[in-house]
Amino acid sequence: MLLIRGRVRVVDLLDVVSNLLHGEKELESYLRANPPSEENVGKAKESLASAEKHLRYVSTRCPKEKETLKREAVLLLVKLLFAQARYTDALNEFESISVDALTIHSITNRMLKILAEGLAVKAMCMEKLIDQGVRERTPQAEDMIIKYYEQAGDILLVYLQNRDVVDLNSASPTYSGNVAIGSGSHNTTSDDSIGSILEMAVQKSPLIYIEKGEVSKGVGRFRDLLRAVGSTTSKNLYRLTLARQLAEVLLRGVCSATYPPIALKTDRKRGSLKARQYSGRGMFVPSNEEEEALLLLLIAEAMANREAVLERRPEHKQSRQHSYDNATAVYDLLAIALVRRSNCAILAEALERAMKFSYEEPHVWYQFALSLIETGKFDRANVVLKECHRLMPSNNTILLLQADLCYEKLHLVDDGIALCEKAVDNSDTTIGKSKAYLLLATGYSYKLAECRVKSERELLEKKAYDAYNKSYSLDSYSVESAYRLALHLAQQRRLTEAFRCTRQALRLQPGHMNSLALLSLLFSAEKNYERALEVIKIALAEYPDTFSLLLIKSRLENSLGLFNQSLITCSNMLRLWKKEYQNTLEIEKNRGTGLLERFTDSGSKAFLLVSNTADTDFSHAGLFESKGSVRESVAASKVEKALSEVASSYQSSVWPRLGPQYSWSVQAQIWLHLAEIYLEASKTKEAHDCVDEAMTICPLSHLASYMKGRVLEVEQKYSEAKSCFEAALCINPYHVKSMAYLGKTLHSMGHSKLAEKMLRDAVNVNPTAHQAWKELGVVLEALKEFDTASDCLITAINLERSTPVIPFSNLFRMS
Repeated sequence: MLLIRGRVRVVDLLDVVSNLLHGEKELESYLRANPPSEENVGKAKESLASAEKHLRYVSTRCPKEKETLKREAVLLLVKLLFAQARYTDALNEFESISVDALTIHSITNRMLKILAEGLAVKAMCMEKLIDQGVRERTPQAEDMIIKYYEQAGDILLVYLQNRDVVDLNSASPTYSGNVAIGSGSHNTTSDDSIGSILEMAVQKSPLIYIEKGEVSKGVGRFRDLLRAVGSTTSKNLYRLTLARQLAEVLLRGVCSATYPPIALKTDRKRGSLKARQYSGRGMFVPSNEEEEALLLLLIAEAMANREAVLERRPEHKQSRQHSYDNATAVYDLLAIALVRRSNCAILAEALERAMKFSYEEPHVWYQFALSLIETGKFDRANVVLKECHRLMPSNNTILLLQADLCYEKLHLVDDGIALCEKAVDNSDTTIGKSKAYLLLATGYSYKLAECRVKSERELLEKKAYDAYNKSYSLDSYSVESAYRLALHLAQQRRLTEAFRCTRQALRLQPGHMNSLALLSLLFSAEKNYERALEVIKIALAEYPDTFSLLLIKSRLENSLGLFNQSLITCSNMLRLWKKEYQNTLEIEKNRGTGLLERFTDSGSKAFLLVSNTADTDFSHAGLFESKGSVRESVAASKVEKALSEVASSYQSSVWPRLGPQYSWSVQAQIWLHLAEIYLEASKTKEAHDCVDEAMTICPLSHLASYMKGRVLEVEQKYSEAKSCFEAALCINPYHVKSMAYLGKTLHSMGHSKLAEKMLRDAVNVNPTAHQAWKELGVVLEALKEFDTASDCLITAINLERSTPVIPFSNLFRMS
């Protein structure tokens, strides 16, 4: 009888194990093809009926001494009921077993995964019932949900860590014939997937904390998950997502005041169901939220780049798209973090590494182009933008960006115009066409500044005016179009029309700084300096710390004979510069002659007023440019770049990047402006000191050489002045003021024919330069060509009547 009973027990046990394996196989096969969702509930009820029968058989017929099998069956049944949306039944089944007393030594690795899934499902069921209104949402219920998610996540990490150990042992050539049921030594290596339930559960608890407003706890939970000792699966499974999510929380929801510091202590007890964590001496610990976010993103970027799917075969399309989406999410956050720190070089390097899996993916290409522009690699950026246009032929923004790059950085004006014409043809909206015409007109203006043939200049003037006018007529509410049209009319000395367009721009946006500056210059062109000064004071009330507006104010005050007030404005500019660029002064404190400290000293006679500086706007420093053409010639820019980076951006319409060179160039321009004021007041010694200061800061600037020649010319040192003007023209052959004063100096030295040649070249470069016309008239009078001299002098008088205190062309790059 005992033998018969023993055989019956073995048969019953085998029957129980057989039903358990059949039920688990049917359940897992179904869930792999149909993840739990509301859309699959009906299908789950039909397809899982057999699996439910097997599992219920095990839960009811399992012998008492095999409680582990019953626990496995119940946990699998809970997952099955969840897939069928029977949430209450699932919770009731879970409550029928006890899991609190389990330790890492009392259960197999396979059971760890099943237990983690059961706890995660229990939390999900509680959430579903609360959302359906079956259960009440209380703080206690939410805490229990978080608790179960955290337990599921911790047990999952333990499972993954143990599985790595099992996989390592199974790779050994030693064979063991004893394989226990449920040991997991075979199944774990056959499949790296842990299922959508556990993937979601491991990320859920920190997100719930953050949704509740407990950001510190959420960040702490993220850190605990990421500090867990990594496994082969976890590297691909959740670390990339968790690192990206934590970085996003730190960038968007944490500031320096709320940043929770990192604690490296761990509360893991031996034998507990908690994962092992990295620990040890010499570990790098970020000190603030920006450091931690950047570190996380760089780690995530390395993982995304390493795990990218490069296989192009159709069967890999889904996995390739999934890896690409994960990687682009990381790169977008990395762009935010690095741009905040003005470190686009690292971003460009990272995006370059992303090119290997970004074939035919325009988003990454476009980000790469923008990063290249910010790092000054303009030629390469132009090539990348061409590829972006090929990938997105209907995106006119790319065409306009490339055109602007050709204008401002590469001096490829014809290429820029061709791109704008293509953008005009491709635009489907009136606003899009307006922007395209505006940039097209800008290209014509650039060509106009470089054109020397009268017939071509007239044609370009007409094309530019027509394009500006079309841009404004297509979008009459565009402030930029109205302003640009007004500026073009002002440059053509059509002041009445320019006034009308400027007032229209100010009606659209009363505080538009560029339009206020233009209105002030228009009043100064009419010699109404008092009204012009009123306008610039209004602009300064809105933008108190803008260098360009302060420069106009100083020029107007000097034109009104307010010499001391003009000096006060200059001292304010220097004080503003010193405060804004204090770091530069600390790094290069020996640069200059020390005149800055003397001039801005509160005891100095020149310094009578200290401005209250606020948020400084340096985006409109374009007025610190020379009074020549709108755009520095290609030759000038190449020569200056070859000579020194210091002087590469004085007159160029290329915007210099913020940094030491830009800051010093701004200070040098202030000194040159101050020298001109002293020179007009016949204070040559003070002017000489200012020029020397500018030459010390930027010794290879053509503007500094020009102003030094001016001072020497007033001192009647013609030979030295001639050398200075020639040096300026060697750097910038089209600097009209240098050409005009070189002609004047040559005439004073008795070389009237050479002077005539130089002055004719000057008026050919800029037909509105009244100083060049005046000097040409004087030279022709000395050469006995009285009729031609009279025409030149009349032209000079007419031009001088409409000449502002600062050339209109200097406003061209202020917008």
